[in-house]
Amino acid sequence: MPKDGTQTRQRILDAALELSLDRGMAAASLDNVIEKAGITKGAFFYHFKSKEALTTELMRRFVVEYHAMFDDVTARAEALSRDPLQQVLMLCGLTAEMYRNPPDNPGCIVASYCYQGDLWTEEARQIFETEFMRWSDWILRKLKLAAKQTPPAVKADLRQVAEMFNGVFEGAYILARTHNDPGVVSKQLLTYRDLVEALFKPR
Repeated sequence: MPKDGTQTRQRILDAALELSLDRGMAAASLDNVIEKAGITKGAFFYHFKSKEALTTELMRRFVVEYHAMFDDVTARAEALSRDPLQQVLMLCGLTAEMYRNPPDNPGCIVASYCYQGDLWTEEARQIFETEFMRWSDWILRKLKLAAKQTPPAVKADLRQVAEMFNGVFEGAYILARTHNDPGVVSKQLLTYRDLVEALFKPR
């Protein structure tokens, strides 16, 4: 009976993820990945034809997990309140709660790959753009509904306010690494929540 290679493939992806978050995938050679996964080169190339194939699969896996988180927090926010502004604020709060006790080395695949030359392919860009738009489009719909009920206190481009969520979320990883403070991710998300709430304060 042939062996199931699922566990080996998973070990390769886990090793690549840890190395990419620690040092960046460009600096993590295939030899590093193979050594960390505890496999042979033959086993690696059985599952992945190249480093680019590995990184693309890692991106896809990240997006599946990221989308599952999106489904969870948006569903919870909508279940807890019917008010669109409150739903956005809850999205921020619920996501921040997930990162209240983050790992010692928080990181994001996007931040690891987007400036790494040939690893950042058009396919990778489209994968992440699609997922980020899920978040910002959901927030934008809610903010537009909120604006009909309570016009913003100042003139603001609601599309940019919605997309700022991703900017704050991804940028927070850089700050967390720079300040050696994993809790920065949660703090930044809560600050974004406060700014959005202030934008819709009655005049």
